Amino acid sequence: MPVSRLVITALLIVSALNLALMVPGGFVETRDFSAYPAVVLGAFNLFLTVLGLGSLVLAYFVAKTGKGHGWACLAGFAFVAVYLLDLGRIFPVPPNPMSTLLATLEWTGTALGAALAVSSIVLRRPANTASVAGPVVSTPIALGLVLVALIIIAFATKSAMGL
Repeated sequence: MPVSRLVITALLIVSALNLALMVPGGFVETRDFSAYPAVVLGAFNLFLTVLGLGSLVLAYFVAKTGKGHGWACLAGFAFVAVYLLDLGRIFPVPPNPMSTLLATLEWTGTALGAALAVSSIVLRRPANTASVAGPVVSTPIALGLVLVALIIIAFATKSAMGL
């Protein structure tokens, strides 16, 4: 596997795993977000779940085809934005403070997201390179991912609301 594929694939996977560690109700994210309406939390958790699972799917795609650098760059910027909004106490803003471990993971995620965005731009392959059709996600796998996403969203929203 070329270095560019390996770097971007690794950054996508590590970024997704880092994000997964911070699911509300898990070991790290224990803040109370019950002041937010369920719809707001659900939408936010939908975004985070799509970012996390989408990064894993994108990692597979990049590893197999070497394409998807633009999407990887966008994911990198999304990771950076999510973490900086939370670290800057812009959104979401719970009444209780962030733990040291959570802050450390968010700063790590910010660095990983920035590295992903920059790597995706710097390691982009030339536009005139011939490409091969990329892998297609089968229907059972796609349905499985949707089911996993719904479970994650429901769990994270319920946990964030303190239910």
